[in-house]
Formats: sequence, C-alpha cells, structure tokens
Amino acid sequence: MADEITFSSMSNQVESEILSGLYLMALADRNALPAHPALFRVPGVGGRGSTTQKIPQIGLMGYDLLASTGDGSAVANSALTDAAGTLATARYSKSYESTDLARLVDAHGVLRPEVMAMDAVVSVASTLLSLHANLVDNFATTVGTSGVDATLENILDAITSLEINKVAGPFLGILHPVQWGDVRKDAALNSGGAIQWNAGSQQMLDAMKGLGYQGNFLGVDFFTSTHVPTANAGADRAGGIFGHGAIAYVLDSIEADPDLPQVSIGGEVLFEKSRTAKSGLTAYVSHAYMGASEQIDLCGVSVITDA
Repeated sequence: MADEITFSSMSNQVESEILSGLYLMALADRNALPAHPALFRVPGVGGRGSTTQKIPQIGLMGYDLLASTGDGSAVANSALTDAAGTLATARYSKSYESTDLARLVDAHGVLRPEVMAMDAVVSVASTLLSLHANLVDNFATTVGTSGVDATLENILDAITSLEINKVAGPFLGILHPVQWGDVRKDAALNSGGAIQWNAGSQQMLDAMKGLGYQGNFLGVDFFTSTHVPTANAGADRAGGIFGHGAIAYVLDSIEADPDLPQVSIGGEVLFEKSRTAKSGLTAYVSHAYMGASEQIDLCGVSVITDA
C-alpha cells in the first residue's frame, strides 16, 4: 500500500509551533447539487439483477397531434414513438489509513472516526456533482465561441435552443467559475442598463459568494463548479444548461452488515473501519454506488467558451 498517514507524514500538524488547535481546510470544491427539477433521479438497482438500467423515452402526452379526419372515415393508427437510454451503477470508494502513533499524536482530531464519517458524506456529494459536471459538455447543441469569453448572448441563445426543442423548465445551468464570472462581467458592463438593473440580474451581481448555487438569472438556476471539464485541448471550458430529461443519475441505497465495523450513513454512504493489527494501521473506508448518464440529448445545451 501507499499514502498511509504516519507520524512523520503529519509534520505540519504535530510541530511544537502549532499551539492553537485550529486548522484550515485545504481548498476544494465541496459543494453538492441542489434538489432541482432538472435533475432526474432514478431508483437504485438493488435486487434487480443488473447494474445497468434502461430508461424508456415515450412519445405520449401531446407528442403526436390528432389528424384531420373526414366524417365516417377510419383514422389511421399512429406509431408510438419510443427510445431508451441506459444508466449504470458503479462503485466509488476512498480510504484514509493511519498508524496508531499518528492517531495518538493527532492534536487536531482529524483522524477521529466521526470526522472521517463526515468527510465520507461530503465527498460522496462532491463526487456526484463531478459526475454531472462532466456530462454537460456532451450535448450536440452548443453555444459560444472557442477562445471567446462567455456572454449574456450565449446564455440567451442556450435558453432559446431549449425552448425551440420543447424542453420544459425550470432549467439548471452548471458553469465553470470562469464562465460565470465572464457572464457576470458582461451583465455589469455591456448591457446598457437594459438587463443588469432588474431584480434577477442584480441578484446575480450581488451573488459573489464563491462556488455553488449562484441564484436565478434569466429564468435559469445557475450553479458553478470547478469540475466542469475543459474543451478544445484545454483552451475552453464546457459548461451547460439543461432541463428535466437531459441527465439521469442514481445514488443507490446500501445497508451495513451488523457483523462488521461499518455503518450506513443516510442509506447512501457505507462507512467502515479496517484494522491491520500487525502493522498498527487503521483505515477508514467510504463507499458509494452511483452513476450518471446523458439521456435525451436535445434537453441540454453545452456552453463552450474561453477558459
């Protein structure tokens, strides 16, 4: 194994100069996606006999229009339009392993099981966010220009494309902070007062609060994440705006074994302790079973602009 937490590897936490007992968290994107109507959660695969689910797409509820039919004439059958997407559930895990001596001298209590359990919960949420953010660049419909900053026009074009494609709102946008910053700057400097001083735009300008949910702007709930991927050999970032049906995800339920040192947190995070007695090592291991995949391509628009 490698990367065990030992006394020598904790030099920044056990030096005599560290007397306050306080510490700062290293920078990371620790946000979780909100419970939003555009996010389509699918039931888990427990007891289904397969890790992959097929999600039907049915052309009903107004998909086909009625045809003008003469009095007394038989109406022709309409073919029922159907398609399907798939969604696979996979295992995601993480382990922090430390020596007894490292736990003994841990002055900040970061190696306690309750801290590691909280880390497991936050890390699962961040991983699920990463799965979503790495899908919004895949939509066939795109707006923006490579090497050019994101603008209000890009956002308006994306919304229009979704409306043309008959996508139902509300919409969710996941953008990289660079993209959101460019849109915010464009709203503040270049819209001539027509947009930036209405209530929604003012909220956007005031929402300088770091990563995560930024508020509703032009009818879209925007969320920023550093997990948004690059495009065009790293020259651009590829965020996206989408509605319900664009992306499906699963976060499966998992039960703890009562005979083992493990616990199920919220039914979705399996947290356990693994002991290697001969080496004096204790590992805190977290698991989650989840996945995300694109479903109806026209339900989303990729926003590809300068990084």
